[in-house]
Amino acid sequence: MVQENGYISHIVFADGTTAAVTALYTHAPFEQHCSLPKKLGCVCTTEGYLITDNTQQTTIPGVFACGDNTTRLRTVANAVAMGTATGIAVTKSFYTIQS
Repeated sequence: MVQENGYISHIVFADGTTAAVTALYTHAPFEQHCSLPKKLGCVCTTEGYLITDNTQQTTIPGVFACGDNTTRLRTVANAVAMGTATGIAVTKSFYTIQS
């Protein structure tokens, strides 16, 4: 790869030929950025995302997760929606336990 001032300009192939480009996309593998879920015993998918049920509870009772570590839908809008729904689910589960 050849760059100019931090911007990609060409790809250099193994045979030495080049191709001009303005963008390069890759499907980088997902990786959890925190070891806490693993330490708690949460189960992940084969892609590395935390497994959750429809209330965002992980495979460990009382442990909830949402956002980038649970889904490929990595957008701010999705994170806000999931955070809101998970907060409601956590609150409901807390009051269910207290009853």
